[in-house]
Amino acid sequence: MYDYLRRYRRWRKDRAFYRQGLTKITCGAYEIEAPESHLLIELQKSQPYRDLCLGISAKCIMAKYPSGTIVDIGANIGDTAAIISTHARPNKLILIEGSDYFFDILVRNVSQLPGNIVCKKVLVSDVSEATSGAFIHWGGTAYFHKEAKEAHVPADRLVNFVDENTRLIKSDTDGYDFRILIDSLDWLAQVHPAIMFENQIRNGQDLDTANELCTRLVEIGYAYFIVWDDPGFHLVSTSSLEILTDLNRHLFKVWQNDGHKSIYNYDILCLHRDDGDVYNEIRRWYKEY
Repeated sequence: MYDYLRRYRRWRKDRAFYRQGLTKITCGAYEIEAPESHLLIELQKSQPYRDLCLGISAKCIMAKYPSGTIVDIGANIGDTAAIISTHARPNKLILIEGSDYFFDILVRNVSQLPGNIVCKKVLVSDVSEATSGAFIHWGGTAYFHKEAKEAHVPADRLVNFVDENTRLIKSDTDGYDFRILIDSLDWLAQVHPAIMFENQIRNGQDLDTANELCTRLVEIGYAYFIVWDDPGFHLVSTSSLEILTDLNRHLFKVWQNDGHKSIYNYDILCLHRDDGDVYNEIRRWYKEY
């Protein structure tokens, strides 16, 4: 009986979510459609720099690598794609979104963007097989829940979507980013694209995995790191692994506190030692923003 009630409540919640209307919002130079309950609608009013770091990073990276590919994992409704296209003109933009609901909106929204746009509907993971579970939708996101056994979601590894011209990977998957990138370390060591990922730490296991990822990126040649808080304000630019692990511990402690959360995530841009010029250019921009 309990399992039946749980499924029924989820069905009612999902039904209401899927039947909601759409509204127009502005992302960079583009107007796109968004579900009426999308968190971005309110966040845009209070966080004017949100995702700007991705646009500025893409601009500086594409200036150095004009024939490069950008891969956007967790493309959602195309808001980050619009930000990228506002500031940069990648040779190819690969957009990956696993949610059926968000994918349909994504495809419509990015039809107006210039250049070679490729959309893929798949869950990026550390496996190349269908994964038991379901996407749970709320607000402006969808997270994959393995304990929801209703379906098998197509999944594939990051290395099966990238190419030798990939110069920037953005990953925002609500908790899967560490696993995706650790699984891709051998390829990253060969191609060393810039990486921007959402650093989400909710427990001790997340902290250990975040520190492992940072350590292993340094070991394969990543030497420059720029960190922004979730509203998009620049926090620090550094070549110090210790500073990164200090920030990871800060985020962990914030989420151990039962009271007010002063910060939810970091966005971290990781650059290879060969891209010190890109690092300096982004730092220069943020000294005057």
